[in-house]
Amino acid sequence: MTAPLPKAPHLVDELALDGAPHGVGLTERDLRSAESWGGSRRWRPWMRAVAVSLGSFLAGAVVFTLVLAVEIEDPASDTESGAFYGFLIVNVVGGLLACIAIGPIRGSRAGNLWVVVIGMTSSLAVGAWLIAVMRLGARRSLPLDALVVALVVGGGVLWDGFQSSVTGRAPIDAPLFYIILVALSTIIALLFGRSRGTRAALITSLRAQAASAERERAALAQSRVSDLERARAEERAAIARDMHDSISHDLAVVATQAGALAYRSDLSPEIVRETAATVRESAARANTRLREVLTGMREPDGTGRGDAPLPDLRALESLLTEGAPHQNPPSVTWRDIEPGDLSRLSAERIRALHRTLSELLVNAGKHAPEAGVHVVLAGGDAHLSVTVSNTFQPPAAPALGTGYGLLGARERMHLVGGTFEAGPAESGDFVVEVTLPW
Repeated sequence: MTAPLPKAPHLVDELALDGAPHGVGLTERDLRSAESWGGSRRWRPWMRAVAVSLGSFLAGAVVFTLVLAVEIEDPASDTESGAFYGFLIVNVVGGLLACIAIGPIRGSRAGNLWVVVIGMTSSLAVGAWLIAVMRLGARRSLPLDALVVALVVGGGVLWDGFQSSVTGRAPIDAPLFYIILVALSTIIALLFGRSRGTRAALITSLRAQAASAERERAALAQSRVSDLERARAEERAAIARDMHDSISHDLAVVATQAGALAYRSDLSPEIVRETAATVRESAARANTRLREVLTGMREPDGTGRGDAPLPDLRALESLLTEGAPHQNPPSVTWRDIEPGDLSRLSAERIRALHRTLSELLVNAGKHAPEAGVHVVLAGGDAHLSVTVSNTFQPPAAPALGTGYGLLGARERMHLVGGTFEAGPAESGDFVVEVTLPW
């Protein structure tokens, strides 16, 4: 059973933010992770929209009050005329519409452009205007930025000229200064929005890279599990092939000869003895081959199954005193047990312990060639405990290996009723603990 791979987060397309044709589908939602006050997951979309609209209204109300006070105090303003009240109503209505709309139209390019246009006719919409300009700048599109600057400058000049012609007041005294001031203000707001867009693209790109790395790690873990399962399956298949090729013939001979003895009552004593001898020889040969198949699947030195004799008590004692071939002898400590007490183990458990210790000694020499290996054998009333430890010292060149040695040793111990635990200790040593019942 495998775990599902993690999905990558939504990635902001930097080309699209820069104004490529395929970027039409991008919205302001792509900038959510880059906003410091509104990007928190605790903010729901409707809460964010209300907060933006309310904040825009409060900021615009302050500016609107200041502008209205200046106009009332200006002697050139005719505050009693119908035109004054008409433009005041347009100011209030347009500002309210812009403040209400600025929250919900978070990802609408056209909606934010309309807010920019309304902002040039209403001082109450100045907060909404500023947010809309930053949102459009966050898209990082030079043509869009140029359009915004043109709308702001052109709209401001046209609206001021229209208002002057209707109310009769004098137009702006320094139109060039006004144009430069408004253009610079708009460009600053656009640059601030562009910085937010760049930050959002960077954050989402890093998140996508992290998700990709996590997927690769999960894939490697799954591949490792698959390799282990494949190794087990290959060994089971090898056992099945060996049993079929080398044992089935002997068992067929046993079955045939035994069947003849069961159904033939006219056989002479001499033929019966010969048939019984054939049955015995075939059964003994099948038993020998079966034992070789089951115990010779994993040779620690990688030499294959061969015709080497099966390990016995003498081979186990020799391994403890002399070590594995081409390896330094281990340091052996006996606790509450003598070397002769190993004879209490059955032949199968002696072979399993010998092969396991051989595997561990070879691994220690492969991965920590300069470190000594310490073996502790402790006897109890019900079981024998063997602890093998060595200090991990990485060699100059990485050691080659399949990583299945410990897996085979664990399976071998489980087959004879023992336990096998391996892993790094707090002291930095790599420790393997094996227990076998007497």
